Amino acid sequence: MRIMLSGIIIALFVTSALAAGAMSGKELTALLGNGKTLMLGGPGAGYKGELTLTKDGKGMGQVTLDNGQVIKIQGSWKIKGKKFCRTWIGGRDAGKQVCETWVKTGDKSVKVMVGKKDIGTNSWN
Repeated sequence: MRIMLSGIIIALFVTSALAAGAMSGKELTALLGNGKTLMLGGPGAGYKGELTLTKDGKGMGQVTLDNGQVIKIQGSWKIKGKKFCRTWIGGRDAGKQVCETWVKTGDKSVKVMVGKKDIGTNSWN
């Protein structure tokens, strides 16, 4: 019982810590509103790539998985509340809007979350 309670307390702490580090809609707009090129993944992430977001809500780029497979990224994006929402053509999310929470991991990097699932990292110069 004590172990289970400790696990619940730790889970609540981690969830609240992630929420505290989540970028606000204002921060996302300030970062991306005029367009931005993001580096995706990197060493140890299983993939690396680049994504260019334009100020008119378009996105284009690609990622290369560690196995050499290249995945093209193209579609649209927007900020909805405190989330970065994207609709990419093709890939596993083909045509579906996916809204991400970006949790700060540094001055120029974030952990990307969809719900409680960590789906990767983004960074920028």
